[in-house]
Amino acid sequence: MLLGIQQIQGDPKNLHGHLTVYAKIDLDPADLLQMKHPIASVIHNGFLVAQGNFKEQTNLKDFLQSEMGLSLEEGLEEIIDRLDGLESALDPQKLRDKIENMKDFEDFIPTPAKIVPFHSESEILAQPGDVFFAGTFKNIANANLSVNAFPILYQAYYRECQLEKVRVEIESLIHQIEKGAQVDESQQYTSTSVNTQDRLLKEFIPGMIYNRKDPKEFAEAEDRFRVFMQGYNFPNDVEAILVLIKVPGDLTHTHSRLLELYAKKISAMHEERFAEVEQTLEEIKRLSMTLNQ
Repeated sequence: MLLGIQQIQGDPKNLHGHLTVYAKIDLDPADLLQMKHPIASVIHNGFLVAQGNFKEQTNLKDFLQSEMGLSLEEGLEEIIDRLDGLESALDPQKLRDKIENMKDFEDFIPTPAKIVPFHSESEILAQPGDVFFAGTFKNIANANLSVNAFPILYQAYYRECQLEKVRVEIESLIHQIEKGAQVDESQQYTSTSVNTQDRLLKEFIPGMIYNRKDPKEFAEAEDRFRVFMQGYNFPNDVEAILVLIKVPGDLTHTHSRLLELYAKKISAMHEERFAEVEQTLEEIKRLSMTLNQ
C-alpha cells in the first residue's frame, strides 16, 4: 500500500501494464447531480475510475492514435499550413524543427489515462490487469487528483519492470552464448576419447559436492556437469545425481555409493556394456529403497 492506495488485483512484483484505478466519492447523490463540473457526470454510484493501457500505448502518440484516431504529426502539419497570416512572427520550418526535437522527450511525457464510467465495484474488479483502490474522498476534486495522478507513478514502475526483464533476458542470452563458446566438444560425454567414469567421479561430482554451500559456485559446477552430459539419452540419471548431491545435511555412505553407481552406469551406457548396465541398475534400485525406508 502506498499513500493509502491499495492493489486489489494483480501482482505488485509483476505489473501487467493494463491499469484500472478507482476512488469512492462519499457525497450525497443529490449533491452530485447539482454539480456542473464534467467530472461529476462520469461518477456513477459513487465511483470515479481511470484506466490506462501502458502495455500497448507507450507514449502520447500511441494514446492519441488508439483512443481518438488522431495522428500527432498530421495534426501539427495542419496547424503549420494555417499560419499564413503569422509568417512574419513565426517560421514554419523552425516550428517543424521544434516538433521533431520533441521526439527526444517522448520518454519523459507520461502516457495519459482516461476517465471511464463504471456503475459498480464488481464491474471494476472484473477488468483485466491491475486494479488499484485510491481511497474514499469527500471532495470530488481530490478524488480526481488521486485517480489521475496514480497512473503516472504506475507506468513509471511498469516501464522500469519491463526494462529489468529485458536486462535479465539479455544477460541470460549472453550467458548461454558464453557457455556455448566455452564448450569443447572433445570433452563432452559423446566423445569417444573421454573416460566418462573418471571425469564424473574425479571432476564433476566432487566439484558440485565441494560447493554445496555456495549457491553461485554450485550453479557454475552444475552448468559444467550438464554441458558435459549433453547427448546422454537418459536425462533421469543426470537429475538423480543432482538430487543426491542436493540432499539436505551431510551425504551418507549410501549417497556416495549411489553416485558411484550412477557414474558407472553412465560409463557403461557410453561404451555399450549393456550387461553391466543392467547389473548396475539393479544395485541402484536396491540402494535407493534403503534411502526411502
